[in-house]
Amino acid sequence: MSIRAIETSYAGHRFRSRLEARWAVFFDKLGIRWEYEPQGYAVGPDGGRRPYLPDFWLPKEKLWVEVKGSEEQLDVELLFHAAIPHYGLPNPAGPHLVNEHQVRLLILGPIDRVGALADSNTGEHAGYSQPAHTVLSFRKGDVFQGMACFFANGIDITPEGGLVGDDGPDIRWGSRGSQWGNWVGGGFLLSEDRDETVHAAYRAARSARFEHGQTP
Repeated sequence: MSIRAIETSYAGHRFRSRLEARWAVFFDKLGIRWEYEPQGYAVGPDGGRRPYLPDFWLPKEKLWVEVKGSEEQLDVELLFHAAIPHYGLPNPAGPHLVNEHQVRLLILGPIDRVGALADSNTGEHAGYSQPAHTVLSFRKGDVFQGMACFFANGIDITPEGGLVGDDGPDIRWGSRGSQWGNWVGGGFLLSEDRDETVHAAYRAARSARFEHGQTP
């Protein structure tokens, strides 16, 4: 028996899943303008193009966003093709450039939290772990997996990372799990201080209630 996502209404939109609605709450708490499923596109090389409807478009950040609850739900090949500019997703606002990389696609999974860390030997406070999320970027014919972290003043992106493949198109499946992978899980960034605005946004998104007309 397959498990179906719960459609959820929020901010005048009917989201296909509660997770998508929670990310919309998160964006709103950070003041990030978003558009939900603005348009679908055919992506991929000639003779192998497939339809793809991204979940969000962030106009100020010039980023497409894909939301999935688990790694198993991802269509890796489709997202890889979407990240290649000449037969993937368009960028209506122009390229988002970081260190000569075109940052193409942000992949978001389950809502995590900003956690406190303790020294394993002394038990003393040792900083915070901030959720990090996967971005796919394109540079000189290659697709890379990088990292994005949210802060009160925007999104900090490190595009350099594992080489996923090239615009041949050729995915380096053999290096999955060693050089790239875990797109939904993302990871964590360690920091000395906690960004209270981001901490509150993650908390609001996790705890949002959508039943009976409640407003998150």
